[in-house]
Amino acid sequence: MSERYDVVIVGGRCAGSALATLLAGRGLRVLVLEQAKALRNTLSSHVLQTDAVTFLDRVGLTEKIRSTGAPFMNRVDSRVDDFHAVIDYPLEPGDVGGAVAVRRDVLDPLLADGAVAAGARFRLGAEVTGIVRDAGGRVGGVRVRCGRTERTVQASLVVGADGRRSTVAALCGARRYNVTDNERWYYYTYFENARWEQPTFVFHRWGDRHVFGGPADNGRYLVGVSPEHHERAHFRADLRASVRAHVAGCAPIAQALTEARQVDKVYGITGFQGYFREPAGPGWVLIGDAGHFKDPAVGRGIADAFAQAQQVAAIVGDLLPEHGAERLDRALAAWGRSRDRRYADFYWMAADIGCAGAIPAVYPALLGVLARQGRIEEYLRLYSHRRTPTQLMHPGDVGAAILAMLRAPGSRAAGASELTSTLRREARRRYRSLRPAFAPATDVGEVA
Repeated sequence: MSERYDVVIVGGRCAGSALATLLAGRGLRVLVLEQAKALRNTLSSHVLQTDAVTFLDRVGLTEKIRSTGAPFMNRVDSRVDDFHAVIDYPLEPGDVGGAVAVRRDVLDPLLADGAVAAGARFRLGAEVTGIVRDAGGRVGGVRVRCGRTERTVQASLVVGADGRRSTVAALCGARRYNVTDNERWYYYTYFENARWEQPTFVFHRWGDRHVFGGPADNGRYLVGVSPEHHERAHFRADLRASVRAHVAGCAPIAQALTEARQVDKVYGITGFQGYFREPAGPGWVLIGDAGHFKDPAVGRGIADAFAQAQQVAAIVGDLLPEHGAERLDRALAAWGRSRDRRYADFYWMAADIGCAGAIPAVYPALLGVLARQGRIEEYLRLYSHRRTPTQLMHPGDVGAAILAMLRAPGSRAAGASELTSTLRREARRRYRSLRPAFAPATDVGEVA
């Protein structure tokens, strides 16, 4: 049995459903294949940054998001070591909110329904078992098993939107590069009856602690913590108590939870790697976590998936079906190179925020400079990718931050050491961004 589509998308969650909505809306024949039999909860920060909220509005989902009860959070309570401020999200024309937290078993079905409403076909319980190539070696479809039935689905383009352990990436031989190991774990859960006056996203990273949280859908309150590896024994001995102990050090969340009750299990990711994957080849392309995954500390997974879906949809929508396979493949290869340039800075920044122990001291010092100059909103623009770390770390501002570090009592030697290590680290990273270090050919994934 065989079918034919313009585009087959493997993976039906944030990246896949978003791309399907955009492509089907342009009149292309799109099939989404999702291996799960139901779109249940999945590991995720569940926080959508400003640009992701704006994307949902563009595809007509704002009112459905509001109907979940998730409030739009228009300010951030941010602590980074000695720096602490409550900051309003800098909104631009077309923005409807600063951030919103929606559980994935609520969000993902809304996205899938949006794809179907746009004209895409969506199949749950569909396991991709192989790819199909034409005589020239170009990918031209997939083999898929649904229950006891196997069939071939032909397509002008196969998209891997199937996450970190991407089947499409493995079948197409996409290599990983610039791989980083995690230095922290991430746990999150939900409470009800939390008390808060104004919807605020809390993000505190001080010393060796990292705690985040905020109001979510259906009366829930999201709480997340990020312990280090050396705290493993405590968390394994009593996970719930360990989460509460971490939260107790974060005043705004601890206050919100005074009379709250935990209503969900504790979810966690304890072993992962950051990476880039080769993004495209003849007849295939990877988007979302299938192609690139960074430390979850910055909470950009969903927003990045939406952004990449928009970028790839513009290319594919313009070139299919009239302009031929060769031109499409060239355009997607060029997009892949731009993807790496666009995300390199953010990738390394996420590794800094997610490092063990304290983050580099230049970060809080720089935030202090921006706050004194009345420019602290530029910091939040990082998290909506409307400012890059390189743009934020202007030499003049970094110089002022380093000078402040050197002037602090008893910190001259520490400041000089920090400056030296920062320069060396950034030099290595910039070299790796230009000349990637590829993982072994047999390496197709990361620790479970």
